[in-house]
Amino acid sequence: MHIIAGAILTLVGAAAVAYIARGASAFEQEPPLLALGVMLVTIGIGTCARSRAAALVARVGIGATLLLIGWIVVTGWLTSGPASTDDGLVRYVQLLGFAVAAAVLAGVFLLVRRAPRRASFGPIDIVPVAGLAAALTLGMIWLLGTEAELRPCRLGNDLACQKIATRLIESAERSPSTRPTAWETRAALVLDTELCPSASEPGPCGARRYAVGTVALRAGRLDAAKAAFRQACDFERGWCTRAAQEQAVPWTSDELQRLERRARP
Repeated sequence: MHIIAGAILTLVGAAAVAYIARGASAFEQEPPLLALGVMLVTIGIGTCARSRAAALVARVGIGATLLLIGWIVVTGWLTSGPASTDDGLVRYVQLLGFAVAAAVLAGVFLLVRRAPRRASFGPIDIVPVAGLAAALTLGMIWLLGTEAELRPCRLGNDLACQKIATRLIESAERSPSTRPTAWETRAALVLDTELCPSASEPGPCGARRYAVGTVALRAGRLDAAKAAFRQACDFERGWCTRAAQEQAVPWTSDELQRLERRARP
């Protein structure tokens, strides 16, 4: 039992670390997932070796995560809009994902709880304790570092998201041929991840999508830039003309005609 539980934790942690190493996307490049991966690998190794500390840390961590997911699901269910709307449907799908994750975590919790462990603490307990310390260190680096500028937008602050979008667009205007910085790439991914609330004005929503497009364009991802510019145009006509004037985008004649038609009042 302890081998199975340890293998599951180790494989999940190793997958998280490998995902970051490949430079996946958005949240996966940030220290929180790296911290989680490191901690899971060390806890898994400790669980395989019947570490008492590993079992304790795993049970407390999984229990706390289940409580957090439960809170997210309950509050999300109470605040979600009707499923007949696009935003409401997306929200309910996200809640279903959280529910599935909770069920999986509950199964892992039962495995860890039943896994045999040593009667007392020993040298092997240093491994999960060191992993927990490394995870906490990485988490503090993220919490106190430059990510503080992006955190309010992640938490749903529309004004913070708008400020980020404006900053990205202004940066593209100053240096359109310069590749985006690491911060600008992360900022664009945050804007791309956070859905624009249905009650928001179309102009700011268009600005978010246009900002994402400018970063994709500077990074050489032309298809992604086109898609973001078209979405900005769909939100607000003013962005259609601006998108059509982006000379670095290889617009086809049909795409340019569509932008021009959409820009007309």
